[in-house]
Amino acid sequence: MSRKRGDAVSDTRYVYICSAGHSGSTLLDLLLGSHSRIASLGEISHLPKNLALDTRCTCGAPVRQCAVWREVTRRLDAVLGTRIDVDPYSLHLGYPLAVDVVDRGHQTRGYLLRRKLVLALAWLKYRHGVAIPEALLSGFETGIDNNLVLYDTVRDVLGVDTVVDSSKSYLKAVAIYRKRPQHVRIILLSRDGRGIMFSHRKRRSSPLAGVHLWKRYYERALPLLHANVPAQAWLHVRYEDLAAAPDAELRKICAGLGLAFEPAMLDFQAHQHHITNGNNMRFTAGATIAPDTQWQNGLSSRELWEFERLAGSLNRWLGHT
Repeated sequence: MSRKRGDAVSDTRYVYICSAGHSGSTLLDLLLGSHSRIASLGEISHLPKNLALDTRCTCGAPVRQCAVWREVTRRLDAVLGTRIDVDPYSLHLGYPLAVDVVDRGHQTRGYLLRRKLVLALAWLKYRHGVAIPEALLSGFETGIDNNLVLYDTVRDVLGVDTVVDSSKSYLKAVAIYRKRPQHVRIILLSRDGRGIMFSHRKRRSSPLAGVHLWKRYYERALPLLHANVPAQAWLHVRYEDLAAAPDAELRKICAGLGLAFEPAMLDFQAHQHHITNGNNMRFTAGATIAPDTQWQNGLSSRELWEFERLAGSLNRWLGHT
């Protein structure tokens, strides 16, 4: 994964993927991370949880035994003064919300309340320009600074120029951009909301609740990005375009990142990745890239009518027709 002599160096060091859940962020992360000069991080905000629970890295090893993460955490301890092996949460990376794999000893009611308050204050600051006392956002800002130290540590350990974080949080994306605007590129990934609706039904959760979550995400993310990030620093990618024509879409994305497209990116399973948190497709051997259009036959006319009433205009605005 080392750089070839004479290669041009892109200004992009950090790529952040924003998307609602079940929108294909893990696939996009893996494809980008299969570039010779990029490493996938997955939902890296959850790294302390994954270390605490010793979940499995995509390379196959438990995260505490993975040679990459052992070296990364060793270096982080030296820089940040932490003892990650003793207390993984001494590596503060913000306030992520775990859904599928949860450390109940950490994600307590108190944590959830603190998370809600801090993110509300960050929203007021970044969306509406409200002056928030520094002390109230110190934990949020420390988490952003630590993420950047983590990114650079991974870049050094793996010998790559760029890392991809698919933690999804639009607040984190904006905060990271504001810290390193010359080096950050944000990808807003969207999937047809009707596909999200069907995905929730398949998982036996409320389809309408899924639509509300999807709608709320983009209704908040879009104005936040427009207010804080210039157009040249972020791009919109549709999951359906990526799945239908990955070669063409990756060429566009690489151009936006200032990197040359590499055909080997398409064979993401041929590359070793070190993702500790994300969709379980990262472990699936033989996974193929193909559009998921099950919703077209799977949603009832009543469900389609409900979707149109709730979110049809936003769906079309995002280019999903």
